[in-house]
Amino acid sequence: MADYYQQQAQPVYQQPVQPTATTSTLPAASTLGVNVQDTNFWKGALLGAAVTLLVTNESVQKGVVKTVSKLTAAAQTGIEEMKEKFEDAKAEAQAEAK
Repeated sequence: MADYYQQQAQPVYQQPVQPTATTSTLPAASTLGVNVQDTNFWKGALLGAAVTLLVTNESVQKGVVKTVSKLTAAAQTGIEEMKEKFEDAKAEAQAEAK
């Protein structure tokens, strides 16, 4: 009778639930582990294509360099104009003070 009570007092072990074969951790539209339906994938692909075009195409490189050169020249001219206006205002202020 003591053996009967000892057997009843032991906890019952339940096996953990195993995932079934139909459960998948990969997205449905995955090719080689890449989700081609993800918008971030396409943004990265387009950015990579643009950078590749920029680095390898000589006419694109010349156009970019020309544009950057024009922008820096315009900025330099704007800075010179601002300096000239500042000097003019300074000279007017000194003339009024005398």
